[in-house]
Amino acid sequence: MKWVVPMLADSLLPFRQTAWILALIMQGWLLTAGCAPSSQATTPHGTDIVIFIDFSASVQGKDRALLKQDLVTQIIPSLSAGDRIVIAPINDKTLTDFYPLVEATLPPKPQFNGWMDNVMKHARLVKENDTQVDSLKETVRTQVADIFAKRFSSQYTDIFSSLIIAQKLFHNESRRKVLVLMSDMVEDHPPYRFDKMSWTTATNQKLLSELDAKGLIPDLSGVCVYVSGASAESAELAGNIGQFWQAYFQRTKADMDPSRYAHVLLHWPPSKSCQL
Repeated sequence: MKWVVPMLADSLLPFRQTAWILALIMQGWLLTAGCAPSSQATTPHGTDIVIFIDFSASVQGKDRALLKQDLVTQIIPSLSAGDRIVIAPINDKTLTDFYPLVEATLPPKPQFNGWMDNVMKHARLVKENDTQVDSLKETVRTQVADIFAKRFSSQYTDIFSSLIIAQKLFHNESRRKVLVLMSDMVEDHPPYRFDKMSWTTATNQKLLSELDAKGLIPDLSGVCVYVSGASAESAELAGNIGQFWQAYFQRTKADMDPSRYAHVLLHWPPSKSCQL
């Protein structure tokens, strides 16, 4: 019977090798799965939305009501987990006295790892996250209502300075970047008075060269731009101003499709065609 033991040992060898190999594979899977939550947690998901609202005398009454409507019925309802929203005024002190009227960051949606997470616990975390997101959206909605009720006002419309601030706000932001300008887009901060200028074929190039020399053309690479509220005293003036801003945003390297430059907010929420 002595020969039985070696034979049994030899016969079990393939099973031991298989078990050892499976153990190594499982260990690798667990290490990979264990790293997933950490990497996902450090990668922000969502959209960074920066909104500048024109509170100058040229945007009043019905026009201002339309801006509020765009915010309340389109932008705020579209917010989701992981998004950040910043709302600030366009005024004559944007660079020297900038402050956000509203700023909120919605918590990111909990990530699920099939190897490490409990299904029931994850479902509870998702539900809690949804509740927090809904609560923050309601807070933002209330703050927006307060902003328009207080009737902010500004002597001038300094859009150029607002765009410089936008560049700073988007700096090193890994979320999708969206800029919304709620304004008639009639810059009137000295020395630039769009409503008083004589617009010719050479105006845009001359103006862009001056702005570039003054450092007033920011780098907005990867930023998807919307304009809501565009208007002017005449269709001709509105057209000239619109053409200037198209050329301007092209210089900033922003994603500014002409279809997103309008009197009301169009094509919201941003489609996948917007740059990331």
